[in-house]
Amino acid sequence: MSGDLSDDTDVQAVLIHGAGTSLGLAVGREFVRRGMTVALYDAARPARTAAIARELSAEGSVLDLSELPLDEGDVELNLAGIAGRCGRLDALVNLFVPNGENGVADLQSYALKLYQRDLAAAAIIALYNNNGMIVNQFLLASSFADTELGHCVAAARGAIAGMTRTLCVRHARLGVRVNGLLVGLLDAPEIKVLASERVLASTTPLRRWAEPVDVAKCLAFLVLDSGYITGQLWVMDGGLTAGGNGP
Repeated sequence: MSGDLSDDTDVQAVLIHGAGTSLGLAVGREFVRRGMTVALYDAARPARTAAIARELSAEGSVLDLSELPLDEGDVELNLAGIAGRCGRLDALVNLFVPNGENGVADLQSYALKLYQRDLAAAAIIALYNNNGMIVNQFLLASSFADTELGHCVAAARGAIAGMTRTLCVRHARLGVRVNGLLVGLLDAPEIKVLASERVLASTTPLRRWAEPVDVAKCLAFLVLDSGYITGQLWVMDGGLTAGGNGP
């Protein structure tokens, strides 16, 4: 649906940035299942986001707000407009799935845009919730070994880790928590089409790649059930970074 839900002020609302992927579908579905109003945003993939909104609207309160300005101009004012369309804003979930057409260029500007968005979001979220949440999902560089994205992902990960901790301290006085979720091998078509043959042949100690629903459930836990966790970088990789690829 593309209207607004400003009358449903008692239902918590989450904005999912970067929602137009298979991961966005899974994350949106999980938050709908948990009873939240879900706002989808992905200016780079508007057609896919609109399709996801149509699919999920049969299951709960979902808005596609990709036509609105967000990352350009006054980001705080833009977020306030989104909150108005939703009736409130309790959480921001930033999803990252690279765009195969211009992945390197996207990565080089991603961290700065993420920081500006997270910086602005706290002031809006604090108006509605004294224990709001921002989660920055990103990917481990191991997913893109042997490709041109590998080094860029590693550099961006370092920037995102630092800003997550910095914003945790800055936003705590507003009652807004900030965490990161770093995902390893993700069984999503957008990831696999970019992965090298060596990565595609890899496995984990759990003997499977993460599925989008695994990420969705972890994000829902962080947003809704982790009331005292902030400033942390969670690693979700099936044990890959523990050493060895399993039997």
